[in-house]
Amino acid sequence: MMTALYRISLLLSFLVAYARSQGCSVCGEGKEVGAPDAVFIFPGQPSVPCSILEGAGYGGAIPINQCSFLPPLITVCECQPAGSVPTAPVAPITPVAPLEPTEAPVVPATPAPVVPDTPAPVVSATPAPVV
Repeated sequence: MMTALYRISLLLSFLVAYARSQGCSVCGEGKEVGAPDAVFIFPGQPSVPCSILEGAGYGGAIPINQCSFLPPLITVCECQPAGSVPTAPVAPITPVAPLEPTEAPVVPATPAPVVPDTPAPVVSATPAPVV
């Protein structure tokens, strides 16, 4: 059983490597998309998120001869060296002086609303129907 699982995982790893060898990186050799949620828009084509575009390149859906001219066009995807960690701009932190502790505001309890008893409704007698 263990040998069969090993053989299947080995076969799958070769298939993944083969599929990647048939495709290309839309960012160029040795680069990858740094902004996967960014949307690439090209006139006359549907808009597509950069992560989908990258997957299409690796999957072979984009012809290899077209991958070579894509990097200058997909600047919105923020191509970066493969394996690098995307960097987000970080706002500087301004130090703040510590505040003196204050007592929590104490509000007296509100009495529960009490509705006074109402007298039972008294209905006057109805005269007998006239026939």
